[in-house]
Formats: sequence, structure tokens, C-alpha cells
Amino acid sequence: MAQESIEDFMKLARYYAQAEKELEIQHWVHVSLGYSSQDGRRIVLFTYDLPREVYERREWVIEWRKAKLICQHPKAGIQGFVSYYDKRLGNDPKLTSDLRSLISAKAQVTKAQKHIEEYLSYHRKYNLFFDENTDQDLIKARRKLEVKIANVSAAEERMKIKIKEIKQSTRK
Repeated sequence: MAQESIEDFMKLARYYAQAEKELEIQHWVHVSLGYSSQDGRRIVLFTYDLPREVYERREWVIEWRKAKLICQHPKAGIQGFVSYYDKRLGNDPKLTSDLRSLISAKAQVTKAQKHIEEYLSYHRKYNLFFDENTDQDLIKARRKLEVKIANVSAAEERMKIKIKEIKQSTRK
């Protein structure tokens, strides 16, 4: 297997970012600070709900709050719990896994499209006898692209169904 370069990972990260931008994902973080009581219950003393960029820039604020709570409750064993989520969909773990698979599928489609575009531009430029209709590698790549596009639409349908189920369960 060929070794992957850092450039490949950077391209993949850009594809993921593009897919998240297309889906209009709003990255948020839910932070809760608390401890476990003697009987096993979780007692939450303080919570934050803020954008991920703010959390990453102002992480010291949460550490400061945690230190303050440790001083106020020295024997409690204060712990912080962080949960990343999409603001529009809420902090539901069922949707998070489906959202990640949708983002991944969209990134794979973008990657395949870019690969086909590079392949076409190279062969149009350097291969005088290149024919798009008979090139086996191009035909195979386009079939794979069709499958990936079908995966995206299936992931979108799963997301819609899950969102509908969650909305119906919250109405009851």
C-alpha cells in the first residue's frame, strides 16, 4: 500500500470542511462541570453552551470555573464533560453519527469529482488518442462516483427520517 502524504490529509480535511459548509453545520459545544455523589447520581454545578470557536479560544475560562468549583467542593472530585454538536440538530447522539456519515459521504463525492477532473485535464492535455467514452479507468471512476452520490442521497434520507422521528417523539 502506498504511503499517504500530509497533503492528502489536508485535501481530505478541505473536502470535509466544504461538505460541512454545504450542510450549513453550526459547531457548538456543551460543557458541564460537576461530580458524582455517593449514591451514584451525577450532580451538575455549572454548564456552558457556546460556539466551538469560542470554546477553543477561551478554554481557560472553563478551567478557571473548574478550579473555582474545586475550591468550593474540595472532596467532590469535580469533572468536566464536553460534548460537540450541531446547533440546528441539537445534542442528540443518534443524529451525530448520521451527520458524520453524511459529511463523510459528501467529502468522498467531492474527492472523487476532483480526481476525475484532474484525470480528464491531464489526459486531454497529454494524450492525443484519449477518448472519454472508451477509457476504462474513467468509466470505472464514474461508476464509483455514481455509487458515492447514491450513498449521499441515502444518508440524507436517513437524516430526514431520524429528524422526523425525533420531532414526533418530542411532541408527545
